[in-house]
Amino acid sequence: MLRVSERTGKVTPEATSKHQPQNQVSYLRYTLRRYAMPPPVNWDISGTPSERAMFHHVRKCTVAGFGTIAFLEKLWSSYIIPLGYYSDSVKHALIALGCAHRGFIGDYTGDHQVANAKIYNMMASQQFSKAMNFTALDMEKLSPTTLRTSLVSCLIFICLEIMQGRYDKALQHLRSGSGIMIALSKAATDAQAGIPLSAHQKCMAETVKNYYDQLCDLGDMFTCLGCDAAYLLEEGEVIPDLPYFFRANSNTDASKPYSSATDARSDLHLVDQAFGKALRYNVRGSIPMSWTSFLNLPDGMSPLRDDEQWAEEWLHARHLFDVFSARLETYIKNLKSSPLTTRQELWEARLMAVMRKDWSVIIKCLEAPSSQPPDRKHFQDLLEDAESLVYAEAEPMQYPVFTLAADVIPRMSLIAAFSGELDLQQRSISLLYAMRRKEGMWDSREIASVLESILLARECSIWDMEYERISLPRLAGMLLSLKLYDGSSTLPLATLVDQASN
Repeated sequence: MLRVSERTGKVTPEATSKHQPQNQVSYLRYTLRRYAMPPPVNWDISGTPSERAMFHHVRKCTVAGFGTIAFLEKLWSSYIIPLGYYSDSVKHALIALGCAHRGFIGDYTGDHQVANAKIYNMMASQQFSKAMNFTALDMEKLSPTTLRTSLVSCLIFICLEIMQGRYDKALQHLRSGSGIMIALSKAATDAQAGIPLSAHQKCMAETVKNYYDQLCDLGDMFTCLGCDAAYLLEEGEVIPDLPYFFRANSNTDASKPYSSATDARSDLHLVDQAFGKALRYNVRGSIPMSWTSFLNLPDGMSPLRDDEQWAEEWLHARHLFDVFSARLETYIKNLKSSPLTTRQELWEARLMAVMRKDWSVIIKCLEAPSSQPPDRKHFQDLLEDAESLVYAEAEPMQYPVFTLAADVIPRMSLIAAFSGELDLQQRSISLLYAMRRKEGMWDSREIASVLESILLARECSIWDMEYERISLPRLAGMLLSLKLYDGSSTLPLATLVDQASN
């Protein structure tokens, strides 16, 4: 990880979790020869055959697996991957990510054609150490190039730690990268104000001046990962505060349809953030007053004298959602009427529709009178749409899927944890198992096992339903401490306990 000096702005490597690979190089080479891997097409990076093979894997399989509507997918394919050809720190970070992805695939029971996951994880640790060493060398000669490669490496490290189930370490890298972004924004602001700068701060200000759009893309990626983690933790403190690098959406015309599902996903990310801010990232909470009461207030009356900020945040989120819904609706209609629409485009549109319906369900539940129980039909319709989507994926899944943005899994977790209907909960848990999908820290298999253990724990005398009012990571830790977890001995989710305040 990297540390930014508040006094000078100097960026230096910081002691991080020690990945201690065992001395098994010969065994690793034997394993890589024994198990068939896709033959690399491009061999134009320096390194051993196994390193070049893993670089090929991360380029052709890992990043390609993010999907065309993955948040900022083009940032990875058009900038981060090509940077690996020129920067040793980025190259070895990408190789480590490729190794971790192979280990992630091999960790799924039944994928016997893939090598032992431990071997790839060991190689990932070796490559991580190399990447950190090269990053340390880069930061000894600070420049706009090394600053940006360090941010990219930090972003890759976040993905690597998530892939290997070290969510707490991923948040540490998120904080490190965000710290550099904040230092960059401060240097740029001070430069604009005419405040004297150190040599390091001048370098940072120059970087912002010349590469602002690129830094905005990186900032969006850090924010997206933080937002998904915030919904998991039900606390917003983990989201980096990077307003300097925020670019507002210039198109708010509800009558204009989206040009692609990628554009719709970017807007939905803003909707997620806006509702998260209003709800403090806890969708099980309640808004201070019913929506009907709010709409019926006389003109000029303050809706919430003691919490006017909430009203402003909620209205802003509702506006963003309404514009998003209208534009998505027209986009889907245009797709269905066009003879040129592909099956993949239709599937992506259905995915966006499920995500929109999820927020519609949450809004209906929150805006209903507090005495009114949730309507079963809302959850049932959402579940049926998700089942239809997952079981009819555009292409059959040969391997489990890893993506960066949490798209489907939080929606099913909502039903499984909070619908109050046992049959719907069991169906959503079954769907989570069937997904074989990991969306950032939202692992469908792990979350399904936690929720399934909760259903079993309810039959135990030491279980209290009040426990279920806490976040999934805390539930995971509680299940482990009470020895009620019906699965393996470890839960990566539990590593997130108390991380928000660190």
